[in-house]
Amino acid sequence: MLMSLLCVWEDLMERLQQDNVIVGIALCILGISLACLARRIACFCRKTDSVSNEDGIMLTIKVIGLVLIVVAAIVLIIKQPS
Repeated sequence: MLMSLLCVWEDLMERLQQDNVIVGIALCILGISLACLARRIACFCRKTDSVSNEDGIMLTIKVIGLVLIVVAAIVLIIKQPS
């Protein structure tokens, strides 16, 4: 039991140290941040206190954030040759 747990831990640590995994995690964090903060960014750009749900800037920022999340998922799936 303990040996299998240590083996899984070693594999996980080895995988987390790969370049594509680090880039994927960074892209995912950036995408989630953009998607969550889209309304505040749109309010800042429009210099108003509120924006509608159909605001072009807000929707564009959300789409960019979601695209970054999808790209991050693809990058995370790709495995580097060892």
